[in-house]
Amino acid sequence: MTTGVKGPRPKLLLHVCCGPCSTEVIERLAPDRELVLHFFNPNIWPREEHDRRMAEAERYAAAHGHRFVRGDWDHAGWQAAVAGSEHEPEGGKRCAACFAYRLDAAARSAREEGAGLFTTTLSISPHKSAALVNAAGEEAGRRNGVAFLAADFKKKDGFHKSCLRAEEAGMYRQDYCGCEFSMRRKRVDKLKS
Repeated sequence: MTTGVKGPRPKLLLHVCCGPCSTEVIERLAPDRELVLHFFNPNIWPREEHDRRMAEAERYAAAHGHRFVRGDWDHAGWQAAVAGSEHEPEGGKRCAACFAYRLDAAARSAREEGAGLFTTTLSISPHKSAALVNAAGEEAGRRNGVAFLAADFKKKDGFHKSCLRAEEAGMYRQDYCGCEFSMRRKRVDKLKS
């Protein structure tokens, strides 16, 4: 298969929120780029859930020959970043602050890795606003001197394809966003039904 890229492929750092969401995004980006996968998700609660999601993402990266960078589980730092927005609804100010915190770390990692470009898997979720994700990524890129690839990976049936790929790979698929607030919301919704 020819990629259209002559010589070494340009390096792109891909912030990965979880293994299942990474599958289709990797498929779309890998043919023309050298990918470095970066897992920085201190929002994921509890720690065991974080580690389980990270292990799945790392396993998938290794199976497809991509370098994987583990970020710290800086949950206290994340809590400080979203402080004051704990009672915001999903998709509101708390999510914007969460995206900004995580993508700022991804932009710094891209710079350290020598990647001139970075992006994230976050926009593949039908529960995430691509506009909100892309705004946070573009700002993080500006602050850190790295270009951000704005995308809406849910387009062209991206989310559905990621679900199928994850199922084919036998991946663990979580049933909540990841943060303690979304976990609590899920529990409340479950009790109501």
